Order: sequence, then C-alpha cells, then structure tokens
Amino acid sequence: MKSVLCTAVVIFVLASSSCNLPTDQLAETPIPSIQPTLDTPTLTISTPTPIPIETLLTFEPATLTPTSTPSTILASPKDQPVNCRFGPGTSYAVAGALNPGRQAEIIGRNLDSSWWYVRNPSNPSTSCWLAASATDTVGNVESLLVVNPPEIMVTGISVTVDPPAMNVACDAFPQAVIVSAQITTNGPSIVIWRWEASTGTVSDEKSLLFEEGTTKTVQEYVQVNSASDYSIQIRTLLPNVLIGQANFKVTCEP
Repeated sequence: MKSVLCTAVVIFVLASSSCNLPTDQLAETPIPSIQPTLDTPTLTISTPTPIPIETLLTFEPATLTPTSTPSTILASPKDQPVNCRFGPGTSYAVAGALNPGRQAEIIGRNLDSSWWYVRNPSNPSTSCWLAASATDTVGNVESLLVVNPPEIMVTGISVTVDPPAMNVACDAFPQAVIVSAQITTNGPSIVIWRWEASTGTVSDEKSLLFEEGTTKTVQEYVQVNSASDYSIQIRTLLPNVLIGQANFKVTCEP
C-alpha cells in the first residue's frame, strides 16, 4: 500500500511541473513542416562542348592567281577622218576609215609607235593601221605588243571580157575581144603576171609597178578563130600567186 502511494506522488509532481513551463520556451521548439515530396525523374542531357569560332572558320583558302586584264586602249581621229591602211605607212592600200565621233580598239603598234594596229572600224572582223600622228588615244599604249608589218601581196584580181558574147558570120573569123584585168595590191610592189587562155595560149610574163597599195588595170586583145565557149585568166606570179578568170561565148551563122 505504501509503494502505491509513493508512485502516485511522483506522477503528480511530474504533471505539475509540466504545466508550469514558460510559453516562450514552448515556441522555441519549431514544429517540423511536412512538405509533399515528388519523385522527379532525372533527365540526362548531353551538353555539346563549345568549339571556338576560330576553329570553325579554320580552312585552307583557295589560292587565287591575280590576272592582269588591261583596259581597252582606244584611238579616235583628232579632227578629220583617218584612213586605216593595210600596213604601217601611206604606201599601203586603204582598208577602211575612222570617222570623227568613232573609236577603234588598238591591239598593237609598230616598233616606233608611229602607227597603231587596230580593229578595222569599217569591218571589225579585220584589222588595219592608223597613223598615230592623226589620232588621239586613251589607255596605256606602252603596254601594246609590237606587230610586224604585213606581207605585201596581190590581194585581188577581177577579169572582164568585152564583149562577153559575140555572134558573127562563120566566115568572119578571126575576131578579137578585149580582156581587162584589175589587179589590187596592199602595198608597194612589183607584180609579175601573164595571160592564160583556154585555147592553150600563154602570154609572155609582164611586170607592173605599184608605188603604193592600190588597183591598176591591164588590158589585152585576144584573138579567136572559131565559134566556141572560151575562158581567159590572168595569173600573178610575184609577189604571190593569184588567179582571176572570165568566160565568154562566140557563136556564128553561115
């Protein structure tokens, strides 16, 4: 009975001391807050390693070989039309003309730059020479290549027969026709030439002096002895071989 009484006294003392604790001491003991916990899955993201911009732009540049493209060099007449000739000299034949207000592309020069080698302003598919003293230029003429003068030669032959057709009495032979030939050279030269007929007749060789490039006419009487179709030609032998030919017809009546 005595032990039961002692136990009751101890319980009463403990309960009394618990009720007398200060309120601020109770407040200092925080009440743990319970937060909901979500199980968030972990994502594995591969972050690329940044590459320096210098590395990205590092490449072997193409090797460019600089090319020199000279600007077009032009010639224009000073105050009046200028003859464009086959060669660098007034003794060469005229091949074209450069008129005021026009320009010609210079593609070469002679040794002392006294003549320009140009695209023919009258026919751009050909070339000719302009006197430097009669032209103004635009561009670096010193860069032009030296062009040798052209070879002087016969450049054309034209043959005609008068009359081109003949009708005579069959007992009126022999007859004669006049054969004319126009010979053109591009410069000063001596031209050696001869006539050749379809009858087999060949004339002696003859010479013709050209003091400059021009056209000269030669004539010959040719005898025919019967009615027939004929041809006659002129052949140059020097400075080059060139042939011109014409045909004519002779008929007769009894």
